[in-house]
Amino acid sequence: MNGAADADRGADGRNRQGWFGRDAFILTAARGLRAAGMGILSVLIAIYLDLLGLTAAQIGLVLTLSLVGGVLLSVPATAVGDLIGRKRLVVALSLITSLAGVALSVTDSLVWLAAGSFLGGYAATGMNVGPLLQIEQTALAEVAPAGRRTAAFTYLGIVSSASRALGALAAGLPPVLSHLAGIELVDAYRVTFGIYMALNFAATGLYLFVSPAIEARPSPTGRVFNPFAARSRYRIFGFSFLLGVDSFAGGMILDPLIAFWLVNRFGMAEGAIAPVIAVSHLLNMASLWVAPRASARFGLLNTMVWTQVLANGLVLAFGLAPSATIAVGVWLFRGLFNEMDVPTRQSYAMAVVEPHERMAMAGIANVGRAVGRAASPAVTGLLWTGAAVSIAPFVVATSIKFAYNAALLLGFRDVRPPEEGQGTSDHSNSPGAPGGSRR
Repeated sequence: MNGAADADRGADGRNRQGWFGRDAFILTAARGLRAAGMGILSVLIAIYLDLLGLTAAQIGLVLTLSLVGGVLLSVPATAVGDLIGRKRLVVALSLITSLAGVALSVTDSLVWLAAGSFLGGYAATGMNVGPLLQIEQTALAEVAPAGRRTAAFTYLGIVSSASRALGALAAGLPPVLSHLAGIELVDAYRVTFGIYMALNFAATGLYLFVSPAIEARPSPTGRVFNPFAARSRYRIFGFSFLLGVDSFAGGMILDPLIAFWLVNRFGMAEGAIAPVIAVSHLLNMASLWVAPRASARFGLLNTMVWTQVLANGLVLAFGLAPSATIAVGVWLFRGLFNEMDVPTRQSYAMAVVEPHERMAMAGIANVGRAVGRAASPAVTGLLWTGAAVSIAPFVVATSIKFAYNAALLLGFRDVRPPEEGQGTSDHSNSPGAPGGSRR
């Protein structure tokens, strides 16, 4: 590490930069650019592929390859990311994502679109899975002091959500461009995807300016990282497994399914549902804002667990609501707590492992969430088979989430981040327990 980076660290090797210094700003700004691009893609990609003449099965294949690619690319990043260097890797991966976007504007070949989706995340879930996310998490944890780590992740989440919303608004450009410029609609889509590419190339350019301070402290072995032999392996795999369970249950109550419920259960018009979903997302951003303050008072683990217990109880109350008015009120109230676990979860995950293990924790946790999420919409569909609407998905999802909350609280109750006091986090409880010995 060079002298400038060393100057930002104390004798104990911990970061001494301001909590939102240059590197944190760059990482957050780059995430905002990428999220805006994802907002464009999330609205337009399936419609565009249909315009190109792809069948429903082919569209499903292209989008599925995004998820597969995100998971598979995370594996080598976990093992060799810190050997290659976080800056090199984030620049390379961002450039690959940018170049993969070129296929959207220049070809209608299924093969090239499939390859671009595998490398570039066309399914617009890039904020939830993929190696870029884990590098952002580990880099931000490295440059944010422990006492302000959760706040740094909060701002990352707020910027990401706001940028994605702006990107979704920009997705309305194709018909406007088609009308004003007198071009075919499919060509207007390609122009709009040019904006998506430009946003990703701009993010790549920003990553070039991060300092060596984002790099991990050297691994004790200096070799390819093996998470199965890591000192914190029980924490890494235990935490990741639980997040996969939570993600599976969360996938059963996505916005499209909530909209379906409101239409079929109460006969609400689609035009009335859209503002409800939009306001709920604004309230989610408010819950992100509150997260650092709540965790400073109650602790990261308690904030993670108990806010979700309340949010999950409100999901069940939503399903049991006797009228549309009550259901909407309950759903909006849930928004005040729904995202409070996101920055606290990310901060906690980075705090309870050693710095050279953070890449593995972030990568394996994100893979666990992606795998858990993949099957849940299909399960919801099966639970609704035979009845237009049924409360079964809400009961099943909340039951799973309550079990996850209990397991997380009990399994990790003695694993506390350094800023909250070590407690028994470095002592042996049970060799196989997630909250037990790291060895």
